[in-house]
Amino acid sequence: MRFASIQALRATAALLVVAHHLSDHRFVTGAAGVDIFFVVSGFVMGSVDTKPGQFILKRTIRIVPLYWATTLVLCAGALAGLFARFSFDGATLAKSLLFVPHYNAEGQIWPLAISGWTLNAEMLFYVLFATGLWNGAPRTFCAAALTGLVIAGAIFAPENAPLRFWTSAIMLEFIAGLALAGPIRLAGLGRGLSLIAVGAIGLVAAELAWHYTEALRPLVWGGPAFLIVCGALAIERAGRWPRRALAALERIGDASYSLYLTHGFVIALVHRKVGTTIAANAMAVPACLVLAFLTYYGFERPVGRMLNRLARPHPRSALELAATSTH
Repeated sequence: MRFASIQALRATAALLVVAHHLSDHRFVTGAAGVDIFFVVSGFVMGSVDTKPGQFILKRTIRIVPLYWATTLVLCAGALAGLFARFSFDGATLAKSLLFVPHYNAEGQIWPLAISGWTLNAEMLFYVLFATGLWNGAPRTFCAAALTGLVIAGAIFAPENAPLRFWTSAIMLEFIAGLALAGPIRLAGLGRGLSLIAVGAIGLVAAELAWHYTEALRPLVWGGPAFLIVCGALAIERAGRWPRRALAALERIGDASYSLYLTHGFVIALVHRKVGTTIAANAMAVPACLVLAFLTYYGFERPVGRMLNRLARPHPRSALELAATSTH
């Protein structure tokens, strides 16, 4: 089932991340768009009922092509001398393409396409959820596995990049989304608006008073993100979601993955050529959206449709059916 509220939230999350990067990270809470993405992802995956192999295949088709294309464009640009501060080698390229967390030259656990760090978390979530589908209890298994990983990370504090990343507290935000697909199914306009308001106030308070720590992120950003997603779903479940008024936001939500992965190209270009003024940033936002829609309609959607057609089981021909019926 397609939720208009979820598409609007995807757009909101992507635009928050764009604002975070446009401000050169001064708008710190814009990074909470990622936390909204994780809660949304937990909800969407938690609503899935399919076979494990089919689930992994569809997720791979959804995530991999554009991410690989973005990463390879970065590498090609570096080889052409377009990105003076970007470098790579075979090992970092392979780890980035295969979603293996690793330390970069600055000591950050980031892939070559930095925004792809979230995909390293998503891919682990998908693998755990597929395992849960295989044993018939995806939400319960996934929640237990993620909780265990985070507890292990808190106890052992591993320095190994994959272990440190996959046991970080932010993984708990997927569980919050799973809960919205399971036991927490609130509905009502007033209830939904109240939840969104409290969540938004929480994010504003975090911007004004919180100094970022990784361990508290699921509470300080993840908690408000959960309330906002829960509230939006409550409004839509009550049949009161303003689809017409927020139609443009929903369209941006359709292209939110393209926006998330490509906005860095535009921001880097605008800041280099025009500067970091308010006027330059105002110019960058529509440019980011234009590139996102061009990418979505020119690459992400057609490639996804083509790969889904290729992956779909082909019906057997009449000749093959006739041949097998004689045995």
